[in-house]
Amino acid sequence: MLLLCLRVHFMIKNVRLVKSRNEAFRLIRKAFGRGFVQYEAWSNLSERFRKYRLGKTTLWDVVKGVIRLAYTTEFSRVAGREKGYIYFQDFIPNNDHDIRVVIIGDKAFAIKRLVRKGDFRASGSGEILYDKSLIDEYTIRLSFKTSEKLNAQCVAFDYVYEGKNPLIVEISYGFAPYGYDPCPGYWDRDLVWHEGKFNPYGWMVDNLIKSSNSKG
Repeated sequence: MLLLCLRVHFMIKNVRLVKSRNEAFRLIRKAFGRGFVQYEAWSNLSERFRKYRLGKTTLWDVVKGVIRLAYTTEFSRVAGREKGYIYFQDFIPNNDHDIRVVIIGDKAFAIKRLVRKGDFRASGSGEILYDKSLIDEYTIRLSFKTSEKLNAQCVAFDYVYEGKNPLIVEISYGFAPYGYDPCPGYWDRDLVWHEGKFNPYGWMVDNLIKSSNSKG
């Protein structure tokens, strides 16, 4: 099986599992034909309802999802359909979670995201674990090395595992703040753990100032 990923602007993603060759070709024809809508109203409503049942959102949020069945988002109207490209990844089975590692300069923090029930996706599930002991330090070390090779100022890596081998399935330039505020601490480049609250956005400013001063 293959994992189809359609990258959409502003970190909105259309990710699905492709189970047959015929399905893959059908999606390819659509990608290079009329394309894909930026906002999938039915799947969005389903996700809102799932979070409502888990107590992670309000009934009003579900109602707004119902309204979106008739009225799409402004971004979707302005941007139009996503078309002209498509890419596939090998699907790595038997993962009940993924690991998100964020690198900002010489600091790293991470979370464990659980897969939705009856699904294969962890991103956006809202089910997050923050315990440091759940994060393999080799994955943190790999993230630092990869960030250095990319010469990135801020980068987020998503990992799944094939056995004990971490595999990067996605790289992002940013992250949503609310999912990371409860992180109990961070690692430095030497993998020394620093317990306590931190301000990653302040790190970004500090790094920018240091970079500007070094160039001056």
